[in-house]
Amino acid sequence: MKTKKFSALGVIFLSIALLLSACGGNTNNNGGNAPAPDNESAGGEKINAVYFVNSTLGDKSFFDSAEAGMQKAVKELGIKAKTVEGGTNQADWAASLESLVSSGSYNVVVVGTSQMKDITIDLAERYPDVKFIFFDDVIDGVPNIYSMLYSQSEGSFLVGAFGALVTTSTELKGANPDKVIGFVGGMDIPIINDFKSGYEQGAQYVDKDVKVVASYVGDFSNAPKGKELTMAQINSQKADIVFNVASAAGLGTLEGANEKGVYSIGVDGNQNPLYPGSVLTSMLKNVDQSIFRAFELMQKGELKLGTSEVLGMKEGGVGLSKDELYEKHVPQAIKDKMVEIEDKLSKGEITVKSSL
Repeated sequence: MKTKKFSALGVIFLSIALLLSACGGNTNNNGGNAPAPDNESAGGEKINAVYFVNSTLGDKSFFDSAEAGMQKAVKELGIKAKTVEGGTNQADWAASLESLVSSGSYNVVVVGTSQMKDITIDLAERYPDVKFIFFDDVIDGVPNIYSMLYSQSEGSFLVGAFGALVTTSTELKGANPDKVIGFVGGMDIPIINDFKSGYEQGAQYVDKDVKVVASYVGDFSNAPKGKELTMAQINSQKADIVFNVASAAGLGTLEGANEKGVYSIGVDGNQNPLYPGSVLTSMLKNVDQSIFRAFELMQKGELKLGTSEVLGMKEGGVGLSKDELYEKHVPQAIKDKMVEIEDKLSKGEITVKSSL
């Protein structure tokens, strides 16, 4: 093999190039990773995106999952992206998002939840040159919005069946004789109630005598209130497993169940490691993968703006968290039954009704 000798001038140029590459950090949360070679959509436009969080990061589930999808798109697709936390005061959200949209700094805006639906439609109509990727609700017919809804009813069916199997188990020490399972939602709104509906259907599928008790925090950030409601379900209503559907507020649910020596179910992301052996599984709403997928389609020119998609079990939109903690703490009989239920659900042999 022949080796090539660099001239002194060539070495200098190479050194400068390497130095610029190492120091050329972006302001766009890419963690210092070099972008992919081509940050362009099929039309030749470079993607410069902003993710607006209508809350704060740190919930270890929904909003953090969306942020993970943004970071994956930065690292693997080379897009530029920034994340802005809007805080918990809903009155600020519309103005904060409009300041980002109107700045001219971003050609793609990522935002989600039903609370932001009307705000997003209004902004999309007033700023038609900006593209919107909207998650967790349906927006059809607005030509610069692509939206995706997750079949949380299917995912919740899975964990409802799981909860019923846990509360009737004779192998789990924290399970009591009462056939009662709990549900703590962030707010009494359609999306959250679709979780609840699927949860109830799953429980009834396993055992029609299982009762579901439900409470609502009133927001998605008040963890002490989430814990208080969970404690009430455990102490007064005899629930021995509680499903958290309350984002950061639901962290109180997981904490409360752990303190009482009973069980809980995480949501949106894998929350099993937060309280090993108490959080037995989590309902996965794969927000991260769906956002990455949307950017990937956008780069290829295949993202269908003006339309919406519902992502269920078949599309990988929802599922059950089965990590090493699940394998360690869940009895084999329950694991076997869940495989059977998942298979039937994927094949369409079980129909889950959505309340939406």
